[in-house]
Amino acid sequence: MAPLYTLRTDGGARGNPGPGGAGFVIEDAEGAIVRRGGRFLGSVTNNVAEYEALIWGLETALDHGVAHLRVCADSELVVRQMNGVYRVKNEGLKPLFSRAQKLLRRFESAEIVHVRREQNCAADELANIAMDDRATVGDGVDPDDPSQPRSSRKVHPMYELSVRDHFDAAHSLRGYPGECHRLHGHTWDVEVTVAGEKLDEIGIVYDFKLLKDDLRAVLDDYDHVFLDEVPPFDTLNPTAENLARIVYERLSASMDAAVTVREVAVWESPVAKLVYRP
Repeated sequence: MAPLYTLRTDGGARGNPGPGGAGFVIEDAEGAIVRRGGRFLGSVTNNVAEYEALIWGLETALDHGVAHLRVCADSELVVRQMNGVYRVKNEGLKPLFSRAQKLLRRFESAEIVHVRREQNCAADELANIAMDDRATVGDGVDPDDPSQPRSSRKVHPMYELSVRDHFDAAHSLRGYPGECHRLHGHTWDVEVTVAGEKLDEIGIVYDFKLLKDDLRAVLDDYDHVFLDEVPPFDTLNPTAENLARIVYERLSASMDAAVTVREVAVWESPVAKLVYRP
């Protein structure tokens, strides 16, 4: 039989509702911690935080390949609701309860039991660290391994900066069942957001001027042209979706390795915005 793992979960809110956090710890059959995490939840109630911690822990246990699980939680309400002793009357808790029940049924065997708070210190500590730092914390795996679930990875401090520019161009949407299949023009506003972890020797993550130049170099190819005749839009329909993705790909290929392109936003008009992010 596969080993029995233990999941300890805890959540809380300072103010109820107020700034909340969720924490979990997963232990193997010998009691060694194999996964743990704490996450800031924003403004929530205590009960929502308890359910969020339970759901996050169950998801992480499934990601880890756990088949047999014993859940230990110090929320009497959550435990009794999950075991069918109490009905879930609060409308805000019903979707969380349903999600937790579905996750629990995915294990070959699982039970949820109530424990005293002092038996749940590790999960409680992680929830409080998350509330203090307004961040997500975790360990147990390579913190930078993108193949691992986000709940198992450490979150690094990150700086983001954005610049915005525009160009004027005409296009026609091939195959569009409306007026936009006709030749028409836009003043396209384009905003790019990049992110990086490290500052240079003078305290800059990436120079705003350089980012403006990077974006301008891409947009110059599309300024005052008929987009349908300019590669790759001679074969790719020049929709806002495709334009945002192509700008993203071109910037990603040319940007300094110190930063990563997070997203590209395109406005066809002051009230029509599209965002592409990987």
